[in-house]
Amino acid sequence: MVHPGALAGEDSPPLLTLQQVSRLRLVVPVPEEDVGGIVKGAAVPFRVPAFPDRVFSGTVARLAHALDASTRTMAVEMDVANRDGSLAPGMFPTVKWPVRRARPALWVPKTAVVNTSERTFVIRARNGRAEWVDVKKGAPEGDLIEVAGDLQAGDLVVRRGTDELREGAAIK
Repeated sequence: MVHPGALAGEDSPPLLTLQQVSRLRLVVPVPEEDVGGIVKGAAVPFRVPAFPDRVFSGTVARLAHALDASTRTMAVEMDVANRDGSLAPGMFPTVKWPVRRARPALWVPKTAVVNTSERTFVIRARNGRAEWVDVKKGAPEGDLIEVAGDLQAGDLVVRRGTDELREGAAIK
């Protein structure tokens, strides 16, 4: 980016940029609700758009131990071995972050969750009747979504929830 005889100074473009690409640092903003699941030394899988069929892995190495007030996330740094040089600085990965919960997670089809202006709920089948159960949505995973609420493992929920199916209505 420079020519022979050109002046190089503080405001000129860099003459040379050095990059080490055999070992990269991946910085991941982890949501506040998932910070409790961070385990130093854990292997974390991720993908990049350049290689959509390939899964890479990083190792949790450093934590910021402070939240970014504007995003409510904590920066977590992972070390990534890049032996074959496939990864490049500046790529944007999709990280599958492992989280730990105080209790086991419950998963329902995304279509089972109903959102109205007043509430978010699923419809549980109990004694042949529809029962609306308020839930909070968690992380999505494929066609499923994690929910927290007054549900138990083994409860039957309507796969395609709708507010047209009124509470107390008979269901099969």
